Amino acid sequence: MQKLQQILKAPFNFQWLVLFFVLHGYSEFVGFIPIPSLLLLIVELSAVAWLLFFLFRKMYRDAHKAALLVTVLFFWYLFFYAVQDALSVHPSLYKWSLFPRLLPVVVLLSAGTFIALFKYKRSPVKLNGYLNLVFLILTLFDTGSILWQAITVKPASTPAITETIKPLADTAAKPDVYLIILDEYLSSSGLQEYYHYDNSVFESFLKQKGFHVNTRSSSNYSSTAFSMASMLNMRYLQKTELAHHKEDTYKSMIGLINHNAVVDYFKQFHYTIHDYTPFTVGGIEPDYYFSMIPRGIELITFRMLYSCFVRRIIYGEPQNYIDLSGVANWLNKRLVTAHEAQMQGALTAAEKQSPDFTYLHLVMPHKPFIYDSTGNFANTYNAVKDNKTAGTDGLYLQYLVYTNKRMMQYLDQLLTATQGKAVIMVMSDHGYREANKLPGKFFGFTNFNAIYLPNKDYHLWYDSVSNVNQFPLLFNTMFGQQIPLKKDSTVR
Repeated sequence: MQKLQQILKAPFNFQWLVLFFVLHGYSEFVGFIPIPSLLLLIVELSAVAWLLFFLFRKMYRDAHKAALLVTVLFFWYLFFYAVQDALSVHPSLYKWSLFPRLLPVVVLLSAGTFIALFKYKRSPVKLNGYLNLVFLILTLFDTGSILWQAITVKPASTPAITETIKPLADTAAKPDVYLIILDEYLSSSGLQEYYHYDNSVFESFLKQKGFHVNTRSSSNYSSTAFSMASMLNMRYLQKTELAHHKEDTYKSMIGLINHNAVVDYFKQFHYTIHDYTPFTVGGIEPDYYFSMIPRGIELITFRMLYSCFVRRIIYGEPQNYIDLSGVANWLNKRLVTAHEAQMQGALTAAEKQSPDFTYLHLVMPHKPFIYDSTGNFANTYNAVKDNKTAGTDGLYLQYLVYTNKRMMQYLDQLLTATQGKAVIMVMSDHGYREANKLPGKFFGFTNFNAIYLPNKDYHLWYDSVSNVNQFPLLFNTMFGQQIPLKKDSTVR
């Protein structure tokens, strides 16, 4: 009891805050974050916190004042996203959740605390003791939650095959299969309707190379995680997989993407799996990774103020007329490097002897809108500062045109590397969700879908195919399976 009292009186509440933040984040994603990464994050945050503590203790000549200031600063830094999220759900407070409003409030409150502690004569011993108790209780609660989940929650496993698979003969053709996802690519019909843009150059290129373009295709969901979880499991998502809390839902989706039926089929056909995506697929970590889609330790760190600010810069949001496009371009070079490494890695897979299934997921033309149509870095700030909708639309179309050019180069390379003997699917997970200028129209499901089959047998493919039927059609066409198709529909 005496030791507990000593712990509660010690001016170390910032350390309990760090532990609570990390453990609470892990409790929401148990099994999805490597323990070494978790420990490293605790060490890094703690080191910075203690450094600030010693600095402020020298300034205030009071350990409790120093601890309280570090706690305040770290609260805003670690829980900035959580505060934004809490404010955004209340209509009357929504405007205060916006970055340009909330960040100045955080700065003013932090500065006010810094000054007040100088003027306040008494040491905040009782307040620190109360904070120690609160953070200790919260930390113990999350520790218990983690242990309970570790004991009771069964690890995700490969899904049971819902349809009977016909075994393939040893002499059966097993072509390499490439799934290339262009994130948020709007279909040619959607581009024509929304932009009056003629996408025939890209479609004509594909057709000349032997691709079949499904001109009225659709995605079943309008978000990446939902769409890919559904597509890779060849079924619609169940209500039990859609939790009330978005963290639980996202965890469910990335679990379904990891342990999916399509990869299980290919493994039964003795295929080697290659993962060039933002996700873990079939238990395989991405070979190259940098994305705006959080995974691993980023499932915790994406909530911190720094991560929120970086995302805002990369996405090109107006910073009260401060042009940070130079910083954005510097950050985006990492994403460009990742894209190129992913594409080159997929090309390398073509050199291997065993049959391969390669999943390549490129975050383009999805924002951040890195390039304009000529391949120069786009200045997103100038484009969106006066009219965000019109500016975003223009940036998206420019980046899509660049994507077309880059993909035509890449597909030429891939067809050459595979000698035209591989299956290549070029499609999008969903359409352009930010197409808002046509009232009553939603283009989030209007996706792109083209497929290349070595035998050019496209008789089973139909123009209005949706993503949920993409792999059943492929397995039925190329591997002699008889997987029933689902009704093509969209789910909001």
